[in-house]
Amino acid sequence: MTTAIQRKTEPRKDFTLEDLRDFIENEAELLDEQRFDDWLALYAEDAVYWAPAKRDQQSPLTHVSLFYDERQTMATRVARLNHPMIHCQSPKSACVRVLSNFRLERLSSDGNEYVVKSKFIMLEDRPGADRRYFGGRYQHTLRRKGEGLEIVMKRVDITNCDQSFPALTQPF
Repeated sequence: MTTAIQRKTEPRKDFTLEDLRDFIENEAELLDEQRFDDWLALYAEDAVYWAPAKRDQQSPLTHVSLFYDERQTMATRVARLNHPMIHCQSPKSACVRVLSNFRLERLSSDGNEYVVKSKFIMLEDRPGADRRYFGGRYQHTLRRKGEGLEIVMKRVDITNCDQSFPALTQPF
């Protein structure tokens, strides 16, 4: 006989690699469309966005990074990107990100966190400026949030991370 507790318990939905890929591709689409507030909403309150400045960098605390933003710093970055007079984005960049080679690297023992690796190419065009290309690898740590997901950590390892860059403003 089924108890009342068993009847109320919903089976846990395991996210497929396709679900995880769709979530990450949606994040890239929000960035391409410059919907920065919607992009920020994908991130957990304890989230970190990290782009190392050194190949195989193990920690953001032992070496400078291209980006190392906690949620509050990300919110400040988004406010600047949304400001109509942001000088380093006048005129605004047009970006497109292409993602591929998704794989589930790790699933936590409780099934609530997923580590997904993928590869990307990002093209940034700005009138009056040189076209810029970036490529590399993403590592997303995604956590179950209700029926959906949130980003706990996004690590972006760009292939030329150790070079100098003028005004990196667009998140990868």
